[in-house]
Parts: sequence; C-alpha cells; structure tokens
Amino acid sequence: QSIYRFRRADIATYLEAEREIGETASLTTNFRTVDPILQWVNAVFGRLIQAEPGGQPDYVPLDCWRDDLGNAGPAVTVLGAKAHTDLPRKSAELLRQREADDVAAVIRQALGERWQVYDKAEDCWRDARPDDIAVLVPARTSLPFLENALNAAQVPYRAEASSLVYQAAEVRSLLACARAVADTSDELALVTALRSPLFGCGDDDLWRWKHAGGRFTIFWSLDDAEPLATGPVGTALAELKKLHRAARWLAPSEVLGKIIADRRMFEVAATGRRERDSWRRLRFVLDQARAWSEVSHGGLRAYLAWAAHQGQEVSRVHESVLPETDSQTVRVMTIHAAKGLEFPIVILSGMTAQKRGGRGVSLLWPREGGYEVKLTKAVQTGDFEVAVPIDEQMDKLEKLRLLYVAATRARDHLVVSVHRQEGSTTETAARLIAGVDGVTAAGAATFEGYSFDESVPYEAPLASAPPSFDDWLAGVTDARVNSATELARNASGLEGTEPDLVLDSAVDDGLAKGARDLELPPWSKGRYGSAIGRAVHAVLQAVDLGSGEGLAGAVAAQAIAEGVVGQETVVTELVESALASDVVQRAAAHEHWRETYVGMLGNDGKVLEGYVDLIYRDDDGSLVVVDYKTDAVPSAAIESRLIYYKPQMDAYCDALAAATGSPVSATLLFLNPATSMAVDVPQGQPT
Repeated sequence: QSIYRFRRADIATYLEAEREIGETASLTTNFRTVDPILQWVNAVFGRLIQAEPGGQPDYVPLDCWRDDLGNAGPAVTVLGAKAHTDLPRKSAELLRQREADDVAAVIRQALGERWQVYDKAEDCWRDARPDDIAVLVPARTSLPFLENALNAAQVPYRAEASSLVYQAAEVRSLLACARAVADTSDELALVTALRSPLFGCGDDDLWRWKHAGGRFTIFWSLDDAEPLATGPVGTALAELKKLHRAARWLAPSEVLGKIIADRRMFEVAATGRRERDSWRRLRFVLDQARAWSEVSHGGLRAYLAWAAHQGQEVSRVHESVLPETDSQTVRVMTIHAAKGLEFPIVILSGMTAQKRGGRGVSLLWPREGGYEVKLTKAVQTGDFEVAVPIDEQMDKLEKLRLLYVAATRARDHLVVSVHRQEGSTTETAARLIAGVDGVTAAGAATFEGYSFDESVPYEAPLASAPPSFDDWLAGVTDARVNSATELARNASGLEGTEPDLVLDSAVDDGLAKGARDLELPPWSKGRYGSAIGRAVHAVLQAVDLGSGEGLAGAVAAQAIAEGVVGQETVVTELVESALASDVVQRAAAHEHWRETYVGMLGNDGKVLEGYVDLIYRDDDGSLVVVDYKTDAVPSAAIESRLIYYKPQMDAYCDALAAATGSPVSATLLFLNPATSMAVDVPQGQPT
C-alpha cells in the first residue's frame, strides 16, 4: 500500500527488505468490508496488480470476516462502463462534467432508493444518509465540476482535505483579494477580486470603468465628479488601497481576517445553502495562515506563494478539516487523506484523469541515487530523459495501489467511476474494472443515469432538533467567555470606580483622563496610556530578552501601529526597564514562552481565557508567570494594585497548573521609564 512516492517512500525498499529477511506475514482478513465488495476487489486487483521486480508486489487476496449483508442497494456499482465515443479531442472538461453529473445522480439514487448501511453504534442496518457517503478523488482538478453537479442535484456536501479547501470558490476569492493587495502590479488578481462576490463588480461595471479611462490598479481613481468614482469599481479600488496601506503592519493571517470581516464573508455565506461548509473553510485557512506565520515569520507575498502551492498537488497535502458530527453532508476528500478511514458508501471519482506533464520544474530521484532535474526543456540534467520512463512506470504502478487503497475504504457499498475517452491509456484497466465483455467474474451493477426532480431538494435530517432561539441565547449567555483581565476588575470590586472623562480644550485628547488621574505622568494617561501599554507588550514579544536585540526597529514599528508616533522614547524606556529586571533576565536564561494563550472551564461552567505575557520554567521545574504592568503606581499603592490583579494572576496559575501539572507561581512586573518593580503574588484560594 505504498502510495507516497512524492515523499520519497519507495516501495522498492519494502521489497528489498522482504527479500533480505526471507519471511513474510500476510494480514489477509478484512474486518471492514462486505463479501460482494471483497470478491470484486480480489477479482479486479488480482489482475491489475502483478508482481514486478523493484516496483510491485504480488497481489494477496483478502478474506472476508463480515457475514452480514444489507437488503437494498448494489454492493458494487460502475459509472461510465462504456467509453465515450462522441467526445472531441482535448475534451477533459466535458468528460469531467459528465462524470460529476453521474456521481451526483448516483448519490441521489442511493438516498432515494434507501440503500442500506450498517450502523455500528446501533448494531443494525438502516437507510443511508448523506454523511454515510464519501467521494474520494486522486486530484483536485475535478472538484469544481463536482461542486457544480452536487449543487445542481441539491446534495449537501463538504470538502475535507486542505488542498481541496484551497480550491474552494470563497477561498480563491479571498486569496485573489490578498494577492491584489500584496502585489499592486497583478492586474489578473485584481480583476479576479473585483469580479468575485467580495466586491460584486460585473463585467459591465469593469467595461464602463475602462471605457471612462480608468485603469485596473488600486492606486487609480477618476475625477470625484465622475459618477463611476463612487460606483462598484471605484469604491472597491478605494477599499483595496486602504487595505494595502494597512497590510504593511499586519501579519498574513490578520490581512485575511480583515478581508473576511470587511467584506462580510461569514455573513454572506450565511445566505447560501452550505454556509457551514464555507465558514469551516475560511476558519481553516485563517488557522493555517496563523500556523504558517508562527513557523516562517514571513510576509504576505511569501504566505500567498505557500498557499498557492497547497492547491497545486493534492497528494502533497494531507490535513483534513475536522468533521462536524451534527451536519449530515456528503464528504469529498482525497484518497491520501482517506487512508486509514472507512465509510459505509465510497464513490471513486476522477480515477482515469491523465497526469499533466511537460510544464514547470520536475525533480526525479533515480533508484541508483542522486537526482535528476528539469528546469525547462532546454535546461535539464544529463540523465533526466533516461530517468523519466522509469519514473512514469513507477507512477503507474503506484496509481494501481492508490486505487486499491480507495476501494478498500468501503464498508457496505462501492461505486467506481471509469469515465474515459475511447482509446485512452486507461482503457484496459477501465474495461477490467467495469467487467466489460465478461473480463471479470465479479458482478458489478452498471449505472446508466438516474432522473430526479431537481425542484425537490433532498432534506437531510438534523442529528438533533435545534433548540428554540430563547433557549439557545440563554445557553450562549450562560457559557460566555470571560477574560482573565475582566475577572480581575470584577473580583477586585474596583469596577466602575473610574471617574467620568472631563476634557479641557487645552488638553491633548490623547492624554486626557478624569480628575483622579490628573497627576499621572503623560505616558500613563488616556488613550495614549493604553496604546503605549500595548506597544510595550508587543515589543517585549519581539525583542531578544537577554540582549535586547531588535529593540529600535520593534519600537518604531509598534509606535506607528498603535498610533503613538512621537512617544518612541517612552516606549523604549519602559521596555528597557523590563529587560533590565532580574525576573526577565532569569526568564531569558531559562526555558520560556511569550504571549501564551491559556483557557479553562471554571467551576461555574463558564470559560475563562487570557494571554500570559511571559512564562518560564525555574530551576526546580516549577513555572513562573510574569505579567507586565505599565501602571504608574507609587510604592504606597502597590498593595492595592496587588489586590486588584490577584484574581487575574490566580486564574493564570490555575489554568497552567491544570494543563501542565506543574507548580505555578506569579510575579507582577510594574514598569516605569526609570526602573521596574517586581512583586510576587501571594498564593491564595483558587479562583
């Protein structure tokens, strides 16, 4: 079952090991699949998989363990048993469309005829549901055709392999918008974004803009008196221009998040028939962008290059989006992502698609060692052409193993599509799979098309009846997420003690606060106070804690990001006071983590969450929580601030102790431009 040559997992290694060891142990009992499917698998793959030295093992027949059998629905169904004779040359799209239509129709037939599947949990046979069905594809090229066909047949579905997610319509629109922002010279990405649902510009809008003298660049605008300046295209370009400027200071995931929020992508998806699928895809892409940033720390262009690669070859991406068990939808995924899984009904689609070749960079790993590479037809290593036929033969043999893996995912029903053009290179294997001319003894039903009323949608039953809106709202309110900072304010009894804001015309609005705070230093007052605090925290997450390397650049960037340009000296002094403290230096010398998310479920059933500024592991193995405070606190007021922050720090300690099992203590580090003051938080009753 070696199907990972792209990872350099060469089956020759296994065959060599078998030959050297001299003993084999065959695991032939299949506990998953009903007997009619196994008979078909043995008959077909016993002929398809033939032993070849260094390339293919001999086929070992499977033995059946299950003796139960459903009462409705064929065990094996073949789509496209007869080759297409009416297709013009280079008609791959038409072929994929016909195949996708058959896949959608056979799903409707399985649901309409109530094919029986075995329910392990209930230990009984029951009618098939959409979530019992998995459509497995070897490559993502057929996904758009499958989507259109399933939509036309009103079949609920979701794509689960991440490489399929990156080819979904809403994700393509999102990434096109990001590309237009990242590269202002990419007119194709810009026009794609404008024509997408994100901006909704029609071809007529684009033509009028171009006819009026407009260009497709985010920096172009027409005279304000021109009506088109405030039309769909003009408004969209203005929005993209603002996003381009903001993107300079945002991580790739933040740019994507801003696009999703500004263009109301979640809200727009809610009006569609598969809103949960769209939400899941968008959340998945955002999570992947955050993970990429944490590892690579690259910019938006680098991320977009990485994201584009995720959709190029499905076999190179294996992450699966976690299924939602309360949504009954057909699952569409790659065969690689399905390895190790099983499904009551499996539909194999796109198996006869031809591999594209001849374009781009090719890298081969000959069995003798080394590598062969082709950059262009005129630039390649000397033995590349010699290695190509061997590589193509190994790919062909692996494709048979891939088909075997896909077929053995099925438990109760297997549907295999062999749609192909007459005379194609896959004709021999397709005729064998379909049993054409009685080639195989294993009977398989052939599917000649199924008619259904497209005006009547399939209504998938919910896993559980939804609660009333009032009950749902009460439950959400009761389980709302609280932040540790909010807990500190509420538990300290100081909530609501801040005096009303009183502004004087001579006072800078950014420095103004109520009467109680008039004596505070400027860097601790008003909007500037909170913005400077955020800038200090952000810089301390970026600079080297031991040496302070990168301080000047981080301060400059955060001052702009937080809108406190002119306050760089104060931010620098506050950060330096933290870096000079014993507690930060001790953390720098030990294993430590910065800006760490913690969350826990409290005794009251509510979720508590927050971000810890700094955690380090002390010599005795215990964990120490360090929280930076930019309050201007005189020594006499330390005790009151300690009382104020203690619930917050206790919450951090409780969450970390529960997660790690290690003793946890906490320290508050009050920062001042002149110095810093570390105060240990006394251990108390858990909050």
